[in-house]
Amino acid sequence: MIKWSRRDWIGVERRRYERADMDCEILYPTLMYNGEQRTFKEEGHLFVLNVSETGICLQSNFYIPVQSFLSFYFRVEDNIPFKAMVKINWSKVDNGIYTSGGEFISLNLNDIHILRDYVNKHK
Repeated sequence: MIKWSRRDWIGVERRRYERADMDCEILYPTLMYNGEQRTFKEEGHLFVLNVSETGICLQSNFYIPVQSFLSFYFRVEDNIPFKAMVKINWSKVDNGIYTSGGEFISLNLNDIHILRDYVNKHK
């Protein structure tokens, strides 16, 4: 599978914070939308494609609506997992694979430093 960066599509990177590729599976994410919530267990597969200290790009086998919230425990390398919540800003589908992007909300300073260190190490 070819991974394209946003820079490839528009020629100039407009993001304020740098991103780094990540290959990580998220287990048991909870999707919240329109007052309902659903936790995906064995049937839902969610992977991190890239991450910054403020946002994340995800790939899944299920649809994640724009303006929904996704909650999960996130382990970055050997650090203790932390709870993350993401507000989904965009979502698209290609050949049955869903790709979504969003911004982290309510991370504490330690979690932000973990993400910042990861990006600096892997960019």
